[in-house]
Amino acid sequence: MNKERLGNFIGDERKALGLTQKDLAARLHVTDKAVSKWERGLSYPDVTLLEPLAAVLDLGVEELMACRRQAVREEKEDETVKNLLALSGDNLRAERSRSRKKLAVLAVLAALLLAAAAGAVWFYLETFASEQGLYSIEWKETIDGVNYIYVEREGQLLRLKCGEETGFDGITLRNEYGEPWNFQLHYRWNRRTCQGVVISCEATSMTSMSMAGLAGSMIGLDTMPGTDDELFGYPCVFCEYANVYQNRYGKGEEVYSCRFWSCDPETWEKEKRLLTVDDCFAFAQTDYDQDGVTELAVRTRWEMKPYILYDLVDGEVVETWPDTVEPELAERLLTAVERQEQWERELARQSAEADG
Repeated sequence: MNKERLGNFIGDERKALGLTQKDLAARLHVTDKAVSKWERGLSYPDVTLLEPLAAVLDLGVEELMACRRQAVREEKEDETVKNLLALSGDNLRAERSRSRKKLAVLAVLAALLLAAAAGAVWFYLETFASEQGLYSIEWKETIDGVNYIYVEREGQLLRLKCGEETGFDGITLRNEYGEPWNFQLHYRWNRRTCQGVVISCEATSMTSMSMAGLAGSMIGLDTMPGTDDELFGYPCVFCEYANVYQNRYGKGEEVYSCRFWSCDPETWEKEKRLLTVDDCFAFAQTDYDQDGVTELAVRTRWEMKPYILYDLVDGEVVETWPDTVEPELAERLLTAVERQEQWERELARQSAEADG
């Protein structure tokens, strides 16, 4: 059925009855824009409107569909059926087209949702991990009322939040010789932030001091000007290297484990083990707190906590972990690799100035 022919017929019959498009729209409970589209041949009336539209125009449905009055009954019926089938076919095709578009949109949305879900699962597995095993606790501290412990995992220092059930106050990091105790730890952590939470923490009776490399090699410490001692007030102290190896997680720096002993200044015989330091880059003597007694500053392997300061307080070695130290002390604690890099940068700077 031709849209323009039907539209012209509807317009002519409406005008013959003295109705405006708004009048016709009001009687059919549609908008005048819909009536305008019918009469301009831009769209068909909905099938459900054919009977009320024919009634308003004083026509039979078959006459409306045939676009003429007083046709032969048989011809009217045949053409009416054809026109109805054509109109229904057009509406059905339009509906199918809309359905296909909806299905296509739904398929795209489903694919996006699946991709997002897969990405979220991958991100979670790559970001979060649960670990358990024997670990030494490098340091513990309380920040704004929250308790944390620090452990090493694959060359990284992890900061783990402790709940009340972990017994934080009762955790002892080292034995009387400064060797770290091992703990049976279960924790969850974020690989991207190196932070996590402790699930359980149980002390053991084992320590984790490695014995290899240059075991037995030792050097004497120098007397510090202004304090007249070598370490912790002792006049004679030497460092015994218990282990040395290459840092496989860094730039190939050498990592040391050391024991510090007080000794007889004449015979160098060991008298008392003062401190054990595991896996550090370097150490230096310093009167950090300006109390007239020498302390020991240590450069750690971790960017998160780069320095440790050891002091003797009331006969016990205590440690603190400052985030920064004075530039002069930081210079003394550089690794051999860092000194080489510093030297190369200075050469490059001098060369650039000479060329300029």
